[in-house]
Amino acid sequence: MLSRKLFAAVLTTLIAFFIVPVFLYEESGTYFLIGLAVSTMAVPVLFFIGILSSIVIESYTGRRHIGWSFGIHLCFGVLCAIIFSLKMDGLLLTALLISLVYVTLFFIIDSMTKVIEEKNIQK
Repeated sequence: MLSRKLFAAVLTTLIAFFIVPVFLYEESGTYFLIGLAVSTMAVPVLFFIGILSSIVIESYTGRRHIGWSFGIHLCFGVLCAIIFSLKMDGLLLTALLISLVYVTLFFIIDSMTKVIEEKNIQK
């Protein structure tokens, strides 16, 4: 399970580096700077808090309740965004947008790899 979560986190990091700046892009030449700035804050949170909370959520909800599991993942993402925005005034909406992108990507990639993993085990 941990290796699947690590894989999902790495892939999420790579994809989100290019997706998040689309929502925050303002001037020419700052696209990759935005991706880098967001990644320096979001990636450590994803790897430490995100993976640990995802393992706990998956062990609690199981495979049966995928909607419930996504909702709890989203709640953890919103909680991290709120905590981050307490230190940075006026960034709540931006932090919520970033957490929504990261949580959704992570959840989709993790769910897809879990399905692929289960199909390979059944063969």
